[in-house]
Amino acid sequence: MHQRFCLNTATIQSTPLDLQIELAREAGFRQIGLWLKDVEAAMVRGKSLGEIKAQLDSSGLRVAEFCFLGGWQDADETRLKKVLNQTHHICEVSRGLGCEIVVTVPALGPGWLLGTPERFRQVCQVAAEYGVRIALEFPGIAAEVKDLRSARDLVLAAACPNGGLVIDTFHFFLGGSQVADFQPMAPGEVFLVHVSDAMNFPLEMLRIPHDNRTFPGEGIIDFAPVFEQLDRLRYDGVISLEIWNRQLHQSNPAEVVKKGRESLQRMESKLHHGQRTTLEG
Repeated sequence: MHQRFCLNTATIQSTPLDLQIELAREAGFRQIGLWLKDVEAAMVRGKSLGEIKAQLDSSGLRVAEFCFLGGWQDADETRLKKVLNQTHHICEVSRGLGCEIVVTVPALGPGWLLGTPERFRQVCQVAAEYGVRIALEFPGIAAEVKDLRSARDLVLAAACPNGGLVIDTFHFFLGGSQVADFQPMAPGEVFLVHVSDAMNFPLEMLRIPHDNRTFPGEGIIDFAPVFEQLDRLRYDGVISLEIWNRQLHQSNPAEVVKKGRESLQRMESKLHHGQRTTLEG
């Protein structure tokens, strides 16, 4: 299996951390994306951060992304202090697991663009103390920062070297991003790529959080144009499978992870057919 493929454990989010790690290892993943809530739950049950890191190491897994930080864009001043304290915490835990990328999301509601670059800058400045990079994911259901252009404008305005973008294929499609929006971009602006497909439903159904996403190749998204642009940008980072689907979360997690691995391999084969693509490492 390609070494750059990653399992974001949102795909099996109802599974305990120990089993998430074991299933990723068994499926042949070498990289994993973890969630703070799952790590903290394991620590409540008695695991230390060092023990979790040791399990990851013995499983041959590198934590490629750590999820997620929110609430900074629409916070009042009192709440912002708490969010920045949480930023310290999530970055400390992330580094303790050997991970240098923390994923963040903007507000979903309207009316928060004023001052947003400064807020993002504050988050990045905290992260920089830990050697952590902040990867902004634009949700297609957001009112304002919902597409590649608006997310890139935010990151550029903040002007932090440790601030960059997540390209999520589902949100790219749902939020109406255009392939042309890649054209002004320079290498290094994209920190992380998430892949999932969209079921063949009307857009309003696809906007229902945590439903109607599926394995790459089983939906209606054409991945080739996005990966062609990533190739142009010489993106050589992680390709992370992240499928939010509540029905999927009720399925056998071992089967989900196995099917996810196979879907990534099929996607890789299709993208490689007749041309060199960004998946080549």
